[in-house]
Amino acid sequence: MLARTVLRACPRGIAAARAVPTVPKPRFFSNSSLKLNEKKEEKPKSILDDDMLAKAGFEDEQSASEKKESSDKSARRKRRTKTSKDLQREKWSNIFYGATLVGGVGYLGYMARDWDSAEEQKDLEGGEIDNGYTPGLMYERLSRRMSKAFSFFSEPVFENLLPPPPPEQYRRPLTLVLALDDLLIHSSWDTKHGWRTAKRPGLDYFLGYLSQYYEIVVFSTNYQMTSERTVVKIDPLRAYIQYPLFREACRYKDGKVIKDLSLLNRDLNKTVAVEVDKDAVSMQPENAIMLKPWNGESDTTLVDLIPLLEYLATQPIKDVRPVIKSFSQSDDVIAEYKQREARLRAKWKEENKHLFERAGKPNVGTFLGSMVGMSPSALSREPKMPLDIIREHGQAQYENLQKFLRENTAKFLEEEQKMKDEYGKMTLNKLMTEGMPTPEDIAKQQAEKAAAETNGSA
Repeated sequence: MLARTVLRACPRGIAAARAVPTVPKPRFFSNSSLKLNEKKEEKPKSILDDDMLAKAGFEDEQSASEKKESSDKSARRKRRTKTSKDLQREKWSNIFYGATLVGGVGYLGYMARDWDSAEEQKDLEGGEIDNGYTPGLMYERLSRRMSKAFSFFSEPVFENLLPPPPPEQYRRPLTLVLALDDLLIHSSWDTKHGWRTAKRPGLDYFLGYLSQYYEIVVFSTNYQMTSERTVVKIDPLRAYIQYPLFREACRYKDGKVIKDLSLLNRDLNKTVAVEVDKDAVSMQPENAIMLKPWNGESDTTLVDLIPLLEYLATQPIKDVRPVIKSFSQSDDVIAEYKQREARLRAKWKEENKHLFERAGKPNVGTFLGSMVGMSPSALSREPKMPLDIIREHGQAQYENLQKFLRENTAKFLEEEQKMKDEYGKMTLNKLMTEGMPTPEDIAKQQAEKAAAETNGSA
């Protein structure tokens, strides 16, 4: 009743209540419908188009691949289109290749032919190979001829590396072949000084003393252009070293650089080699005295080696090879020789004991010597071993030679230069070993010099 009363009393309120809209129920949306309603944001476009990027060097992968495909297509198109000139070039190229192939096969067949003479067939290091055209014999002849052809580059430049021996009055008893590197000199390199070459202690005395007994040959495994100046500095007057030899005179075999002593044009019975590399003398090891390589430190090896070399040159030895071979089992040749000499000296003193006993006693000889003014010390001196007498004589000869060279060095250099200008390559060493040139040689050299001057003036 009350409610009805209120409504009746307030008709406007009822109308207002009716006018209030009803609250709608909530609606649910899926993610797909939200995405459709969202606004798409457009990315800003760059003002740089593809052409401008390509000119600047920035190409995307797609454009680069497209251009590569187009270039490949154009290249194939160019290869397919050949001009008459291209065809002509291909024709002559094929002819050249075919001719080369035919020529190569023909050359191999020619090298596999039968031997031209019996001398050629016998002159083989690996034994004789019979004639015949079986595959095996043809291959053996081919390989032998090919190896002989390529051996030109591994053989010495001359068959005789030295000229014939000098006349008898200028000839030394023996020939001494010395290695250069790590025996007479030592070269080293560092960042501070670069390349430096050291001369071994006692080298001047070693060469000067032994030059009276030996024809000295310095044999280097380096090329002439790098070692010749070193040899000149060691012996500027060329009074000790008769002949220098270099890498060009070596033989190359099995990966080794070999000094073939049989090509020296000297008797191997009278040839002694001092070497630090066994491979270098592998063809004549019985002629070589082996020493350890010198590392540049101070030593007395060269001076200590003189007695052994002096013994070989002054004793009546017909063949030095058996004597040298007797030292091959020793690691230190110099120490071994000192021990042998000590035993020989003790034996000699034992055999000549009576001479030592008589040395201190007065006798007729000492009395007569005192009468002519000889000193008592000289008369009572102990007898000397023959080796000691030889060394005293050798030392006196060495001193005389050094005095002679000191007094005449300037004169020798002046005369040597004069002989070079007038007679060609005449040196002091050549003058001492071969003598002055004959009148025929002088006339020939003067004629050649006059002809050269005439051609030069013309």
